[in-house]
Amino acid sequence: MTSLCKAPIRISARAILCVALAIVAAVNIAYAEKPQIDCSSIRGVCYNPTSEEQARRELAYGKRVNLNAVRFWMSQGAYEKYGDAYLESIVKFIRVCDDCGYKSMPILFNGNMLNPATIKPEAYEKADAYATAAVNAIKDEPGLLMFDVMNEPLCSPYVNAAPKEERNARAEEIWAFLRREIALVQKLAPDALTTVGYTTAWEIEESTVAMVDVISFHDYNDRREVVGNNFKLAAEWGQKLNKQVMNTETGCLARANSYEMALQFCNENQMGWFLFELMIHGRCIDEHGIFYPDGTIRDAGTIAAMFGCYRNRDSRTVVPTNPNREGKVDRALSLLRDALKEYTSDAFDYRRSDKKKLLDACEVAANLLEACELVPMSDLPTTKIEEFRRDENADLWEIRKFAFQLAERLKEVAQIF
Repeated sequence: MTSLCKAPIRISARAILCVALAIVAAVNIAYAEKPQIDCSSIRGVCYNPTSEEQARRELAYGKRVNLNAVRFWMSQGAYEKYGDAYLESIVKFIRVCDDCGYKSMPILFNGNMLNPATIKPEAYEKADAYATAAVNAIKDEPGLLMFDVMNEPLCSPYVNAAPKEERNARAEEIWAFLRREIALVQKLAPDALTTVGYTTAWEIEESTVAMVDVISFHDYNDRREVVGNNFKLAAEWGQKLNKQVMNTETGCLARANSYEMALQFCNENQMGWFLFELMIHGRCIDEHGIFYPDGTIRDAGTIAAMFGCYRNRDSRTVVPTNPNREGKVDRALSLLRDALKEYTSDAFDYRRSDKKKLLDACEVAANLLEACELVPMSDLPTTKIEEFRRDENADLWEIRKFAFQLAERLKEVAQIF
């Protein structure tokens, strides 16, 4: 009798095909469980508010310019101090964002404020406990876009300030920690997308970028050539690994990295983006931010760039403005001249100047200069005029000096002697 274990097994070609199709279907089903998003459509900002009221008010500003995503920092230290209450606040924020029309990208770990002790093997258990609690709390939220497992891994004094001979070993410590945490997040939330916010495309590291679903990099470079090279390298990684690429942090006035320039490169490369940051506030108040707390903006060029509109930088086609095209400069100078000389009928006494007449003349001049962008747009003359109007005790001598300065600027730009 032939043993069953040795008996030949005959399977029809049809059966083999059915099994193969079942396997493919199973794989496709598993893959389909990942969110299917077009990263090029992401219009995001980095944002960490302090209250729900603030979040709802400020996120409403962003909807004026069609923002649809927020990226925010989480903290292992805050979790270890406050436990579930901290995670509840994070979940609440994600839900508020979702209610306001934004998807969320929480950042679990932060390289640029790295405490080296937290990435050592003896600290893995604590990091794993935090990541496990955080991922489990967030993973099923409809407002989740993806997890950024670590922000700027090597942007840390632990690496950058280390003796040259130790930098590679220290970097590898960070990569080993990051590989562990990416794998943990993907195990806990197999249906969620993951990324790492590399400081630049030059920082992208092969073993970690191969693990994530989406490639993301940052750009704070100060020249268009360097910015372009950064985007090009990031795009090459995307082509090599067949993954979507986006810029998850960019825009810093104090680094010669204007929002307009950054957005133009994002849009030309069809990459989604997160600007740093939504609000003009805090320690970075004078170099970052789109909106003031009252909803006004710092720079109209940034808003235009969000919609794909950029300044003409071709000197061959740029048309200089002519504020006196219709004789308005002549008229404004006449108004200023009349207002400045009507201080008295018999002797010089500036205290008898007509405040309203002075400020009305100033406003015409200021509107001409601002409309033609012939004064710094961060120091608008109309702002000073409104201050003078509100101040019942405004110094008339200061108003007169201001009026004279406006007249001199108008004569200069209109080339009038």
